[in-house]
Amino acid sequence: MSANFGFHTTAEEAAAVLASQIKGRNVLITGVSPNSLGFEVARVVAKEGAGLVIIAGRSKEKLEQTERDIKAETPSANIRILILDLDSLAAVRAAANEVLAYPEPLHVLFNNAGIMAIDYRKTVDGHEAQWGVNYLAHFLFTARIFPKLRASASGLPPRIVNVSSNGHALGPVRFDDIGFSEGEKYDRWEAYGQSKSANILFSRELARRGVLSFSVHPGGIMTGISASAPTEDMVKFGIYNEKGEPINNEHHTWKTLGEGASTHVVAAFDPTIISQNGSYLVDSKVQDDQAAPHAKDMGDAKKLWELSEQLVGEKFDVV
Repeated sequence: MSANFGFHTTAEEAAAVLASQIKGRNVLITGVSPNSLGFEVARVVAKEGAGLVIIAGRSKEKLEQTERDIKAETPSANIRILILDLDSLAAVRAAANEVLAYPEPLHVLFNNAGIMAIDYRKTVDGHEAQWGVNYLAHFLFTARIFPKLRASASGLPPRIVNVSSNGHALGPVRFDDIGFSEGEKYDRWEAYGQSKSANILFSRELARRGVLSFSVHPGGIMTGISASAPTEDMVKFGIYNEKGEPINNEHHTWKTLGEGASTHVVAAFDPTIISQNGSYLVDSKVQDDQAAPHAKDMGDAKKLWELSEQLVGEKFDVV
């Protein structure tokens, strides 16, 4: 199916093609707020008859607005709100316990939430924030709720989609200095790259353990995450013009929200890519050749898992 998908495929178009795979499936999406990739994924899977759509985020108000917007289009949508604060591992554990208590199975998890190129700060637990929010909290949440995913495997195998970025090329996982020397050596873009490299390696290690998982690069989309990146950097990268306005050029082409969310949908539901488990998707198809070498190292994928268990203080039987 994905052979017919490409840069301009929208989430709505992909979901229509994959409707038989979506119908009746229960999904959980982190990082859902109005005008976000998470919102667009939730909207289109609800439209195509997903059984339960769990929308997770920090803001109850934004989640409620998202629910209203989805139900305005699809009144029959079965939406459930989950408060999930990725800045606190205790809050992540609490949210995971809530999910484990749900009576329904869970079929698809989208680890979609993220922050980008922010000023240096630490999470509640003392981790560099991009690492903590983009990767480590998602690792803990995924591992904690995995029994719920494993229990759903009697039908179609459950899937975990980790949202990365082509920005992963900006930095590998710095195993010798994850925290940038307590901020003294902090580089916002290297830190972003590290967290996004970890997202890709996370999917590869899950696949090695026999879990169906893919990582994705949605493309460049004007969402709230872009606001934290310094304008002068975006100008330097040729992504904004001198007025701070988004531009298209030979180095960068912006996508619509629908075009960006399409790759999420393909990664989660396309049955033809199962044999390429663990791969990296770009433009709604598997394009593992676009992953940087440091994001393909299976030794590092295993090493990352072990480090992550140490950092959260738990070991997990995810197989």
